[in-house]
Amino acid sequence: MKKRMTLLVVLSVVVVMAFAACRDDGPGTDPAASRAEVERHGLPSTGMEDMPFAEFSVFIRNPDVAVSADNPFIQAVETMTNVRLNFEYLVGDMETRMGIMIASGDFPDAVFIGGDTDRLIDAQAYLPLQDMVPRYAPNLRRHYDPWWNRMFHGRDNIYILDIYGTYRNNPREFENWGSAFWLQHSVLDHFGRAPADIHEYFEFIREYMALNPTINGVPTIGFEILTEGWRRFCIDNPPMFMAGYGNWGPALPGPNQTALDRWTIPAAREYYYILNQEFHRGTIPLETLTRTFDQYIATIASGAVLGFFDQKWNFNDAQNSLRAEGRDDRVYLPLALTFPGVTPDYMATPTWTGHNGIGITTSNHDPVRFLQYLDWIVQEDVQRWLSWGIEGEHWFFNSEGRMERFPEQRIREQDQRWTDDNMGTRLWEHLPKIQGNFSCGNGATASFQHEEYFASIRDYDRALFERLGISYHAGFMDPPTPRPVYYPFWSMVFEDGSPSHVAQQQLDDVNSLHIARLVVAPPGEFDALWAEYMAALDGVPNRGAILTEIERLIQVRIQAAN
Repeated sequence: MKKRMTLLVVLSVVVVMAFAACRDDGPGTDPAASRAEVERHGLPSTGMEDMPFAEFSVFIRNPDVAVSADNPFIQAVETMTNVRLNFEYLVGDMETRMGIMIASGDFPDAVFIGGDTDRLIDAQAYLPLQDMVPRYAPNLRRHYDPWWNRMFHGRDNIYILDIYGTYRNNPREFENWGSAFWLQHSVLDHFGRAPADIHEYFEFIREYMALNPTINGVPTIGFEILTEGWRRFCIDNPPMFMAGYGNWGPALPGPNQTALDRWTIPAAREYYYILNQEFHRGTIPLETLTRTFDQYIATIASGAVLGFFDQKWNFNDAQNSLRAEGRDDRVYLPLALTFPGVTPDYMATPTWTGHNGIGITTSNHDPVRFLQYLDWIVQEDVQRWLSWGIEGEHWFFNSEGRMERFPEQRIREQDQRWTDDNMGTRLWEHLPKIQGNFSCGNGATASFQHEEYFASIRDYDRALFERLGISYHAGFMDPPTPRPVYYPFWSMVFEDGSPSHVAQQQLDDVNSLHIARLVVAPPGEFDALWAEYMAALDGVPNRGAILTEIERLIQVRIQAAN
């Protein structure tokens, strides 16, 4: 890694979709007002009441809609901290947005980019944080204490503050936010049970399509496949799960801490051949292979899609839209499907990745202040206030010391738009957070509180679950299992320009071209196209460098964990 650039003070003009884009003036810097607001909510002092007002731009990799300028929690945080965060959500193509940032050297003050963090680190976009966090953000340092030695980028420094995977105190999972084959409630309700395997899954879909050629006037779609950009895991990853592996990424785990090729396993050919058959049966529309992410979400939100493979966080906006319309029969349950005789391994115990978070960029005009802000946000009392709301208004302690929401609050929070505009959950979501359980044993959010989870299940869902013989949304999934400290491989960073990095890019290009061709192969041509695909994989120079580098990084992670 090259030496870091000297901090640049860059004032950039960006078009942002912000919490309060229509407001021109800050909330003021009156220390008395700040202290009064802190006291009103029973929160710890921010230490920023005497500091001048500051604004920071934060880029988020996902498309989203700005919350209301009148959000009371956002306004209160601004008053208490004299800090405003302007969230810029992705518009258009991620690759184009990243290219512009890197080429210009002009970055938002902080960036959450997910799996592409290595590109910005190699572009020297992020500030090193190993010394800054302990010095200016002691609460944040304690927050990351279980993972601190695993946060280093190679042998260099710490650049990413993870916002996911920071679980505490063994939370119980009632929902699967990860990978699964998803099937619409209405299909499961029709058959009264879950399909036994992938073949019966598509049989269910075909039979339901025949009985329901349209849904609310829209032609019924059997199975959607998202292939756009980094989200093409929806088409790339199913064979890995069908073969009984978890979400490992670019390779599979082998014996004695080795890595194995994932693209040539028998399950890959078998799965894509099934998709090819379903394409010719009309279960899979041709248009799905060229839809953008926004089009994919809109298609699911129509209620006309019966099934797909995805991770819940990726399509949940569409499901929220269906819920808001009262179409509970058109949302989805996850299924841990495999080939016959294969034990499923979909769900893992909460996993730390080390790069799924935000980095503070070299364009940040006051990184110390930004860290101080995060240091206040990550405290348990603040986290409880942001995720649960105000005691006595949104929730209360019951006689057993358990946090419980008022019934009307449960109903309101089923509307994601209302929650975004009226609660502090958007700040909780986009910044370093406590997940799992608080030190008192209560859930860090209502979804982690088992009493609240079951109390919030909708009437339609409850009746459906009883009919299907399950009691919660992840009832058909395999129990979460622990993973080794070097899981997952997809979070390993290949150094920019290295043989493994170049080979992975070439491999991605091969898969992008050939896998879609396999799905739509004309009758009788699948075997020939599969042979072409295998030849193209063999033609990737230094392909073995991927496995070699993964095996090296396995040892790095083991050493860091110890």
